[in-house]
Amino acid sequence: MLRQSPEAEPDDFGDLDPEALQLYTHLLENGPAPTDGLAAKLGVTEGEAKRFAAELIRHCLVVEDHEGGPDPGPGRVRWRAVSPYSAVAELVGPEEYVLRRRLESFERTRSRLSTLIPLYEEIHRRSADSGAVEVVKTRGRVMLLIQDAAARCTEEALTVQPGGARPAGHLERALPRDLEMLGRGVRLRTLYQHTARYSPGTQEYVREVSAAGGEVRTLSELFGKMLVFDRSTAFLPVWDNPDAAVVLREPSAVAFLRSVFATAWGLAEPFSASYTAATTTQLRDAIAGQLVEGAKDEVIARKLGMSLRTCRRHIAELMEELGADSRFQAGYLLGLRAQDTQRLGPGRGPDAGPGIGHEEGGA
Repeated sequence: MLRQSPEAEPDDFGDLDPEALQLYTHLLENGPAPTDGLAAKLGVTEGEAKRFAAELIRHCLVVEDHEGGPDPGPGRVRWRAVSPYSAVAELVGPEEYVLRRRLESFERTRSRLSTLIPLYEEIHRRSADSGAVEVVKTRGRVMLLIQDAAARCTEEALTVQPGGARPAGHLERALPRDLEMLGRGVRLRTLYQHTARYSPGTQEYVREVSAAGGEVRTLSELFGKMLVFDRSTAFLPVWDNPDAAVVLREPSAVAFLRSVFATAWGLAEPFSASYTAATTTQLRDAIAGQLVEGAKDEVIARKLGMSLRTCRRHIAELMEELGADSRFQAGYLLGLRAQDTQRLGPGRGPDAGPGIGHEEGGA
């Protein structure tokens, strides 16, 4: 068997097989050799030696030798080792040249566009002063404004996303933008509803932004969809047009929304892929509160971001626990329980029951 060069370990060559490295080492130390001679030195078959040589060819580390030396004979090939410097130049050089040219082009483009920043900032400031509240009616324009606000954000980005699990496409579009902000040191905080915990897409998004420094929490109910960038710009939905948005730039209004977010954030629970005792209690209380108010199943499901089937299962569990024969009776009994709890103090009212189960797979 051939010895390996003590100066180089196989791991130093990445995915280069140890046997291929032995073949290369032999060629470096002993000069060009035919395949059968290499096979004998390595203690392998000639077919294996050819395979190792093919791997070295892919790395541009060996070539056929046509210079001097005795003729190896018809149908036989003699291999010669090539300098790693030459291999790098051949493999990487052309693409590196193209990449450098592209980077130079990017820098020229960046420089040209950067000269427009003062003009943009001045006009943006004037438009903000004159348009503290703007209703943008097209989704494309809304997305451009959000992208611009995210690019300009330097301190914090606040997001409220009610409705349970978010569509996969929305998360895929948001992830690069959010990671880019986090990479610039922006503090990113996001609020979801508890039912989003069982969404695989949301779980993956949360894993990635959390690893980059983002923070995600959940509540049973949220006050509405909202985006706030720094202390300057907020985006709110238009109630009768899902493609539109209200853009707020008035400082006092933005400050108020930030305070509302801070209150909700303080009540929320850190995101995890399952319910905790606290989130279970909050979700149970939210369903009970909606029943007391006489809300329909569809309304409760929409407010809590869960499927109608899951919502009805939870309601049925509550009714069974209360011994109620109807939703009206359940609401009445829950109202009495709430009065008793207020009179006796937290934790001293009638039996609180087992609570909502942790199998929220249908949310």
